[in-house]
Amino acid sequence: MQKLKLVYRETNWWWPLLYGVGGAVLTAVVLMVDLYAKELFPNDWKTTLGLAQTIHSAVFTGLLTMMTFTFSTILVVLTTYSSQFSPRTLPNFIENRQVQHIFGIFIGTVTYSITMLFFMRSSLKDSVVASAVAVIVVLIAVIAFVAFVHIVSQSIRVTTLLDRLHEEGCTLIEEHVEAINGGQYQLVPENRSTYSFGLTALQTGYLQAIDYELLMKSGERVAIEVTIGSYVTQGQRIGSAEKENVEQGILVGPTRSAEQDFAFVIQKLSEVALRAISPGINDPNTARHAMRQIGDLFRRYTMLLDGNLLVNGEGSVTVKRLAFSELLYLTFYQLRHYGEEDISVLSTMLESLEIMKRNALPEHRASIDRFIPFVCSEVDWSALNDWDRQHLEQAQKRALS
Repeated sequence: MQKLKLVYRETNWWWPLLYGVGGAVLTAVVLMVDLYAKELFPNDWKTTLGLAQTIHSAVFTGLLTMMTFTFSTILVVLTTYSSQFSPRTLPNFIENRQVQHIFGIFIGTVTYSITMLFFMRSSLKDSVVASAVAVIVVLIAVIAFVAFVHIVSQSIRVTTLLDRLHEEGCTLIEEHVEAINGGQYQLVPENRSTYSFGLTALQTGYLQAIDYELLMKSGERVAIEVTIGSYVTQGQRIGSAEKENVEQGILVGPTRSAEQDFAFVIQKLSEVALRAISPGINDPNTARHAMRQIGDLFRRYTMLLDGNLLVNGEGSVTVKRLAFSELLYLTFYQLRHYGEEDISVLSTMLESLEIMKRNALPEHRASIDRFIPFVCSEVDWSALNDWDRQHLEQAQKRALS
């Protein structure tokens, strides 16, 4: 089930294909009406065969041009995402269902027009529904095009991307918390459980997700010794199980997926911030906004205990999780290095740490307090002017309070 869900999320041609099939089905329905039910419609709906052919020819030509423009715009947006934000954020636009539906409407309309134009014969004499339907689908396509322009204009804004990444991370945490409150998930102390049969990776790539239902379908107990999102090689030991041949429930692919990987969402936010403070872009305010979003996600995450994830059902699956202190370090160690000369970036990093502590468990608060001096450890305080030094000292004091 989890594999199908992952394929559905990462498959970008599914909805456009369905709309294309829908356009062909619409052609069949309209032809049947024109051949056998034309008398049910008023004479105002009827057009000559020549006019109907002209209308469908114009619709096909216009929609084909609109599709070309749409495709070119999508490529521009993808280039912007890759160069300005991060290559890892490309799926956040490609997997946007609104864009897929709009592109599907264009494909369905073109399919209807070209197939209807092909099947128009002199035997139809008067076209009853075909021309009217052509006008209706064109109007729908125009509305979809306007919506597409709006979506692209919003998607190209970095704040929209950051908000979507933040929402993606919040959804993952909420699902996690609900499963824990419902008793499906438990957080247990880290202890290496070893069963009779070893689990090995079937291919080289990233551990994208785990299909818990498939692993537990026969009551097996399984222990995964690597974290979701880890890079594994073919034949590498990644865990153990009570029975053989259960690796099909462990999904490994060429890229990381945010389906169950909270750390990957954090990484994408960090990469946007890193790209923003690079000399080529030099947009520290975007980096500051991204770090505040990271702080809010961690604020929700720090309410969870450290430890392995135990999933109970007919059997049980234990999955290794990153310790909070390790995840904290992996999130900020590059930002700290490349932003050490920008006081605004350092102070916002401290602000982000302050946000994390608001709902944090005591052990996580202690980890954050130990991490705060690390953020400013490479700052040459003697080289700072009085205003910068005072601003950074106050930010550090607030974070430690």
